Amino acid sequence: MNLHNQIYCMDCMDLSARIPDASVSMILTDPPYGISYQNQFTRSRHPLLEGDNGIDYERFAGESYRILKENAHAYFFTRFDCYPYHYECLRRAGFIIKNCMIIEKGTIGGIGDLKGSYANNAEWLIFCQKGRRSFNHTKLLQNRRKEGERFHAGREPCKKYKTRFNACWFGPEYPKATYNSGWQKKNGVYHPTIKNVEFLSWLIRISSDPGELIFDGFMGTGSTALAAVITGRRYLGAEICPEYFETAERRIREKMQQENLSG
Repeated sequence: MNLHNQIYCMDCMDLSARIPDASVSMILTDPPYGISYQNQFTRSRHPLLEGDNGIDYERFAGESYRILKENAHAYFFTRFDCYPYHYECLRRAGFIIKNCMIIEKGTIGGIGDLKGSYANNAEWLIFCQKGRRSFNHTKLLQNRRKEGERFHAGREPCKKYKTRFNACWFGPEYPKATYNSGWQKKNGVYHPTIKNVEFLSWLIRISSDPGELIFDGFMGTGSTALAAVITGRRYLGAEICPEYFETAERRIREKMQQENLSG
């Protein structure tokens, strides 16, 4: 089995079982929560996600820990009502859980009680480490203070670019977590929980090095793979739905063609 720059149309757990221990450098994935996602506003509703009746999350957490290299980062999308269980499964698997990140969506959620609950405008993301890995120094976001300025005596002078990011990403300086329906229609890419490639690329730049292998067991339409490609990383993952698998393959193929033409 080829473990480099490959998406397989299969169940995530079946693929994980074939991956040797400590083979991937970073995990970035959005597993099903068992919430039977349906958008209440769109005229043509997305089909219910395959596998969205939930997964064996404890087994998934254990397999994720096994295939991840030592001293590496992992990111798992979650939801407020699933967070306690997901957190505990990841902790028991051996992960050191550092943060729950909150990322602004590109659109406001249209699910649930539309008249008796607040609209969901954010994604939740559990950030974990296996062992200990420091963040990369990137040029993604400039500090508001001038370079060389000191916060107070005894502290290092301010660097030009941020080396430590907030756990909540809101506002124009940060990329949104998801694409809105207008983007999906314009680009012909449809998925109820599609993630923004730019946002994923920020996490990949912060938490991995060029050439390293990024794993996503729930690829959807391939946003994680695309983010890996544009950042010079390799990708590996699974997508159980043939329709989304074909879309992911098409998006990657088109991206590679663009890069070959521009090169």
